[in-house]
Amino acid sequence: MVYKGLTINFIRVFLLCCFFLLAIANSFSQNSSKLEGLRKSLKQNNISKEEKSRILSSMSYNHADIDSSQIFAKQALKIAKQINNPFLQAVAWEEIGHVERRLGNNPNSLRASLKALRIYDSLGLKERKAASYGQLASNSISDEDYKSAIKYLKSAENIYSVSDEKGNLILNLLNLGEVYRLAGKLDSASIYFRETLERNKILKNDIVQSYSLGNLGMVLSAQNNLGQAKEDLIEAIEILEPLGDAYSTSVYIAELGDIYWRESKWDFAEAKLLEAYNMSNEAGLKEQIRDVSRMLTDFYKERKHYDKAIQYLEINRTYQDSLVNKASIQKIEQIKANHEIGKRETEIGLLNTINANQRNQMIILGIGVLLISLLAYMLFRSNKAIKKVSQHVASQNKIIEKREQEKALLLKELNHRVKNNLQMISSLLSLQSHELSGHPAQEALLTGKNRVEALSLVHRKLYQEGSETKVALKDYVEELVLGLFYGYDVAFQPELDIDNSSISIDKAIPMALIINEIVVNALKYAYKDVEVPALKIQLREVKDTLEMDISDNGIGFTKEEGDKKNSFGLKLITSLIEQLDGKIKKLESQQGTHWKIIVKSA
Repeated sequence: MVYKGLTINFIRVFLLCCFFLLAIANSFSQNSSKLEGLRKSLKQNNISKEEKSRILSSMSYNHADIDSSQIFAKQALKIAKQINNPFLQAVAWEEIGHVERRLGNNPNSLRASLKALRIYDSLGLKERKAASYGQLASNSISDEDYKSAIKYLKSAENIYSVSDEKGNLILNLLNLGEVYRLAGKLDSASIYFRETLERNKILKNDIVQSYSLGNLGMVLSAQNNLGQAKEDLIEAIEILEPLGDAYSTSVYIAELGDIYWRESKWDFAEAKLLEAYNMSNEAGLKEQIRDVSRMLTDFYKERKHYDKAIQYLEINRTYQDSLVNKASIQKIEQIKANHEIGKRETEIGLLNTINANQRNQMIILGIGVLLISLLAYMLFRSNKAIKKVSQHVASQNKIIEKREQEKALLLKELNHRVKNNLQMISSLLSLQSHELSGHPAQEALLTGKNRVEALSLVHRKLYQEGSETKVALKDYVEELVLGLFYGYDVAFQPELDIDNSSISIDKAIPMALIINEIVVNALKYAYKDVEVPALKIQLREVKDTLEMDISDNGIGFTKEEGDKKNSFGLKLITSLIEQLDGKIKKLESQQGTHWKIIVKSA
């Protein structure tokens, strides 16, 4: 079956290219000389705090190093608050939002962008407000919330339609088209891409022209309008190649190869896919290498060129983001199996032909000595061939077994390193908390330390037990809870009733954090003036769900405390339960506190 389109990672990264256009609407180049000039200006003794805040925000925007960008943005915000300048605060918040998004901290980026948006709105700065809408849309895209992204970009479009001093409208329309394409609304995407092409007849911007044509070509390809799709993609590639944009060029070349593939033009398809792969490889575009190598794997598999399919699937596996991607490993083994089956079928066919010849010769020559001698010789050859095949299969099995052992060893080492890193973080938090003795932040650091230790315990269990992705629930929960009791110097022992079942690491980590939050909260607040404290944890697997009951005989909490919306602990517990596709079945706090939580086990 023909491979259909680009992978989701391909599409996501391509969208980021479009949003990069929006981000550089005010400046199409950043260079070291500009940054050096800003540094010199900052060192002048007579500059005001207002100018200093502006320079720091500009340095954050232009700096390539993300850590330095974050430091400059926060310094700019601190000075802007000191001089009570709302506009400079908004500029700094905007840069913080950019940095947090680059770090992958979407919630922090969203909060920073919203703060900038509110300030720009209060000051009546419409185009700045539109730029904030664009940043909010980018955060929504990262969360695959296309509906919100469209809403934000529509709001920006309404502003730019009235006021567009810096020419951002056409870039916003281009981004809208791409979001509609990602959302599967191809007709709407086509309309916006055609509008940007029409507007660009006046602007004559090569980047806008190439991206609009390339994206429109991808839409037409998805709509099976292959002829026009090829024309648009070829024109986009011709524009981009002189600009040295290897990333976007390789995207469009790969899409063009996919179209030839669907048209059964095998030579053209192979040439384009290899061209996209080589271009990505030369430019060091790891994600592109992974995706195009995946396409080449499926292409050669369909063409029954199993040697090449294995070659490119091995490359694809090298560039996978996770060592535990079982789907990729299974795919490799499937292709290897098909390759071996093909060889064996050929050899068996040869043996069948030999046997047929033997039967014919026996019928023709009778039972003479010559026939017996010839038959013995042919049987000898057959046995030798079978032995050779058996040796080859045994050799391949050893290779496969060795690779499985290497995979297991690498995974075990990965868990060991993650465990060590988390323990180091826990130790640093513990040391820092000692430095803050009596300070309100000490409690937050200790709480964070407990959460990190809960995560570290998961990876320690995986490392010790040699399991790929499974954690023994009983041992893990008992060690986690007893460790908390020891850490808080609690005299009584908990009552634990845990099933002997195992859960995946994806389930174990959220479960650990939920249990950590509830138990720590009980140990800290529940047993004031309670003479005989008790804590009971029951965890059972019922069909495809895990039922968790945690109860104490403490002082409980009031309904108003339970309904607080600003409690980080409750927010974290609720968020983790939602992540596990579960629900809080019961939460009582009349005589102690009783949590009953049900989550999916698979």
